Amino acid sequence: MRLINYNSSILINLEEAKWNSRSISIVRKVVKVSKLKKNSMSIVLSNDKHLKSLNYKWKGKNYPTNVLSFPNINNENIETAKNNYLGDIYLAFETLKKEANLGKVIFINHLSHLLIHGILHLKGYKHDNKSNQKVMQSEEIRILKLLNIINPYRCNRGV
Repeated sequence: MRLINYNSSILINLEEAKWNSRSISIVRKVVKVSKLKKNSMSIVLSNDKHLKSLNYKWKGKNYPTNVLSFPNINNENIETAKNNYLGDIYLAFETLKKEANLGKVIFINHLSHLLIHGILHLKGYKHDNKSNQKVMQSEEIRILKLLNIINPYRCNRGV
């Protein structure tokens, strides 16, 4: 395990050795364009085994997943709060790699998309109905465009 401070309020936890320096660089870029201001969070670059365990413990699903977000339930007004802890994001290397290969998507683009997806969940975005899903996807597309990454929903692929 290796801890990497993005800044004084954002911590990147490298739990899986398969994540490389390019991935860490992409995580830093995504955090930068996501304009988290004075908000803090942790990003855990992990593996399928760990995410399977978390997915089962918190969602009752006994399989690995690509990304899990654990928002800080004490978030009241994220936009006006200063030094607000948003929560934690976990990413599974093997699942992301498999999905990128199956979808014929560049791995770092898929990583960027799912990290943005996780960050938006920490900020309170949801995709529990069509209206919320449209709002969240629009924001994902907007942020991905800042990174010069094409719209991942063009081919009706979801997260």
